[in-house]
Amino acid sequence: MVGIFKKREGLTDEEFRDYYENVHCPLFNEYLSKPGVERWTRRYLTPIAPPVTGEVRDFGFDVIVEIWCNEEFYQGFFVEPMPDEFRAMVIEDEEKLFDRSHMYMCLVDEYDTDLSSL
Repeated sequence: MVGIFKKREGLTDEEFRDYYENVHCPLFNEYLSKPGVERWTRRYLTPIAPPVTGEVRDFGFDVIVEIWCNEEFYQGFFVEPMPDEFRAMVIEDEEKLFDRSHMYMCLVDEYDTDLSSL
């Protein structure tokens, strides 16, 4: 599962990362420490200039979240409804951190290129 999120207006990159890592992420520790989760990663984005254009452009997102999990965990966490109390707590915290109109989640099919054969 991959999530692509934009930070809330008014937060610096440092404030965003600090709050995400030290306040928001711990809300999920109980869930994501369960069997079935292999990895949970946040990739903070800093736009750079592509060598062809040399132009730095902000594409509107600040972090990519990746969760590697098995089907059982996926069904229990992402498909089954969250308890109302937990959902309300998450939404309240997300409003402090994210532009909730720019939060997207998707499943990913991953393909690797065997670089040794090139």
